[in-house]
Amino acid sequence: MGQAMDVAELALEAEERQGSRVRTAIARAMDAQQGRGFLWWPVALVVGIAIYFNLPAEPSLVLTAAVAIAALVLIWFGRAAPLILLVGLVALGFALAKLRTESVATPLLRATTAEVAISGQVIKVERTSRGRLAILLSPAMIEGFTADRVPLRLRLSAPIKAGLPMIGSRIALKARLSPVPTPVEPSGFDYGRQLWFEQVGGTGRVTSPITLVDAEVPLRARLDAVLSDVRSAMGARIHAALDEPYASFAEALITGERSTIPKEINQSLLVSGLFHILSISGLHMWLVAGGVFWTVRAGFALIPVLALRYPIKKWAAAAALLMGLFYMLLADGGVATQRSFIMIAVVFFAVMVDRPALSARNLALAALVVLVFEPEAAIEASFQMSFLAVLGLVAFYEVWGRFKAARDGEKPQRHWAMRILLWLAAATAASLLTSLVAAFASSIPAAYHFGRISPYGLLANGLAIPVVGLIVMPAALLAAVLMPLGLETLPLIVMAKGLELVIIISDGVAALPGANMVAARPPELAMVLMASGTVILCLLAGWVRLIGGVIVVTGLIVSLVAVEGPDILIERTAQNVAIRDAGGHLVPAWPKRARFTVEKWLQADGDEAKPAEAAARPGWSCAETRCIATVKGKKLVYMSRAEGKPVDCSGADIVIADFPLRSDCKAVTLRIDRFDLWRWGAHALRIGSAGITVETARSAQGARPWVVVPERRATPYVPRVPQAAISPD
Repeated sequence: MGQAMDVAELALEAEERQGSRVRTAIARAMDAQQGRGFLWWPVALVVGIAIYFNLPAEPSLVLTAAVAIAALVLIWFGRAAPLILLVGLVALGFALAKLRTESVATPLLRATTAEVAISGQVIKVERTSRGRLAILLSPAMIEGFTADRVPLRLRLSAPIKAGLPMIGSRIALKARLSPVPTPVEPSGFDYGRQLWFEQVGGTGRVTSPITLVDAEVPLRARLDAVLSDVRSAMGARIHAALDEPYASFAEALITGERSTIPKEINQSLLVSGLFHILSISGLHMWLVAGGVFWTVRAGFALIPVLALRYPIKKWAAAAALLMGLFYMLLADGGVATQRSFIMIAVVFFAVMVDRPALSARNLALAALVVLVFEPEAAIEASFQMSFLAVLGLVAFYEVWGRFKAARDGEKPQRHWAMRILLWLAAATAASLLTSLVAAFASSIPAAYHFGRISPYGLLANGLAIPVVGLIVMPAALLAAVLMPLGLETLPLIVMAKGLELVIIISDGVAALPGANMVAARPPELAMVLMASGTVILCLLAGWVRLIGGVIVVTGLIVSLVAVEGPDILIERTAQNVAIRDAGGHLVPAWPKRARFTVEKWLQADGDEAKPAEAAARPGWSCAETRCIATVKGKKLVYMSRAEGKPVDCSGADIVIADFPLRSDCKAVTLRIDRFDLWRWGAHALRIGSAGITVETARSAQGARPWVVVPERRATPYVPRVPQAAISPD
């Protein structure tokens, strides 16, 4: 009996010791999180913003006001209670997103127009290709529109031969206008929502020469006009000094003008994983500003009087900040460029006030600034990719720094040659690990938004980024500085040699087997899990950060689970229809119709085939204006308008027509005609044992301000004459 009690007591003591160890481990993990609460503030804002954008209908202003008041109360009383504070920040993120939506509100075009006269002020001009421009216009008048229905801005596509208007000038032209685009498939990328936050309420194509009404540029637009002239002048000097394609490549990196880069170079960079080099964002901003910081500080350090008596490091930080601002303005201040500048501004300001330069707190502060002023950034690819990449790098260097500090005290005496070799090996390892961390972190949103994976991206970046950092960008900076003196030729030639090497690396990597890999878009749940796990892995301290690793692995598993796509996809005007064959591949009915939409369908499906190649697959039987296919036992008939011919839908289970069916084919189980697509946008059909499920782009968008509710196309307005209307076909 006594022996049994002894055994029980020993077991109880062991259990208590085990419990004590667990409590101790938890206590240590909690202690390790001290001082890291601020890092979670932007995460909480992102959660609130995401809740807002995922609502099926727009919340009322009354509800938003209540949420905002609750947010302020929770933040105030949560100053000493981190969890309450984070809940308040979630509510604040929701309110900020709604406030931003209301602040950019613009009337939306709800129907296409015939050719109409337009006049207005030019806000922005950019080249989209060698022969076309995109003009951002603030219209003062649109023929046929009352003042309350004129959008704040229009995005117009124009041929260069129509004229090159100056930013800030007032112009007149004629154009055919259209509503902002709708997604190419249900739950697809919503370009119309992106345009809403740029205050663009419609798009169009210019159909006449552009007439200058008033060349005087208002004061608020003069800086943009001057920068545009500087950009054009620099581009001309670059093209005068260099041959193609290096001139276009160099111009893209210096001024942000990418329209003249040859398609084969774009494709090579895209496949190899180096396309981000063309986007003036974090990498370029850091190289330019960092180069100025290092150069100015080194120059001042050569003057003992300055180096010993004055804060030359702060002077260098101020110079780098000013150069970063100029580079952002010169590169036309795109969204990614603006966010990169905010990040470096926070970093160099930290240097100026004697704070650590690169830290997670600075990244969190930069994210807060962006999210407060542009809440919609939280759901955009550029924000997600850049901040996840930088977050991964900051966390990596925290671990790397601790590792180096632990080893510094144990350094044995070695020969100088061995020390150099070890330093080179460590630098190479750090560079490769840095590329790997940044590539993994940014690939999560990249795979979701773009459906493309660069399997050799680590190799390409490991080889090309040193060339860009050591040759290309320093030469670009020197060329820009010397350009006013007319001495830019030599640094531009050096830059071109570096770009030549980058192209060789890109082409070599792009030619490797399996380099051009297109992946099916992972489920949203997988993306959320992997992104959340990455954030937890980077922001938590101690052993608990492994929880983030578990969540990342879970997300990877979810992404690998095969989710069967729609059985039938219908373009928003019925120009094309794609079916899924027995092998799971999409087969469009026509090889050339709605090519852009079909390309997006194939990309989202992880299919590398081109539209013509996909259309060559068996599945459709087409003759003139009628195509027939069988999908999972259902007969599909897809028809185009044929004047004077009767509508034949005999034996069909599903009928799709690019014209109004009206009273035709009423006996068919499911019929989708031009009117249905006009009202609801692109369709996706899934055929199952319970029947046919129909999903539409407009129902997936929800009842939100940026969603266009279509109206019948109208003829141009004529004073005192009733506006006539015609059906949308």
